[in-house]
Amino acid sequence: MKWQIATQTHRGNVRPGNEDALLVDKRFPLLLVADGMGGHEAGEVASRMLVDGLGALALPVAPGLAEARRALEDAIQRCHREVIDYAARHQAGRTVGSTVVTMLVVEAGAICVWAGDSRLYRVRHAQLRQLTEDHSRVAELVRVGALSSEEARQHPAANIITRAVGASPRLELAADEFDVCPGDTYLLCSDGLYNEVSAAELLQAMEAADLWLSSLQLLQLCLSRAARDNITFILARPLASARDGLDETLTFYPGE
Repeated sequence: MKWQIATQTHRGNVRPGNEDALLVDKRFPLLLVADGMGGHEAGEVASRMLVDGLGALALPVAPGLAEARRALEDAIQRCHREVIDYAARHQAGRTVGSTVVTMLVVEAGAICVWAGDSRLYRVRHAQLRQLTEDHSRVAELVRVGALSSEEARQHPAANIITRAVGASPRLELAADEFDVCPGDTYLLCSDGLYNEVSAAELLQAMEAADLWLSSLQLLQLCLSRAARDNITFILARPLASARDGLDETLTFYPGE
């Protein structure tokens, strides 16, 4: 299956540095967005450990979804232990961590494994769907009906997450499996993106014919607003067949 993939990452308008990280591994493909926490350098190290660790992911020969899922979860758990060890040795044991959202494609199926509030969206037949559930304090309140989705966006505890790589001794990962169809569009992103744009704006960006141009426009839209957090996202679309002049996988890592 051929893929179009475009990526963007930016520190935003307020933060002095960028603690987000992303990975596009063309072998599968494997896509990852990580949002580091713990302050300058510490959060950046945690998110980079995830990129490095999953960039070395090894799968069994001709894996099914179950085998690929186990390999992906095991790799994230290894990163979790490495982040905890790093915090103990270099950060006096203070909390260092990172959210993570991944999408690993195996033939016509995919696995998503995540922890925290970085998200995976899909557009299929002009319908936008969030495929992940946030691991955050306000998301729990929304699920039990104590807050509306709009109230959650403005809530003072909106940035408190309940799961993250490295944040506690035990990491509970969430996972889901789903089919992948030509013409779908997938978006993996940190909260710095979806906190700045509406669902309608995400849908419009994901339906665009040119994902690279769409990614630039989506980033500029965020930067035209508050952009208080780092912004990182991956747009990915499986194609029915190769098109003239289109590489098998187009991946962009623009500089800031």
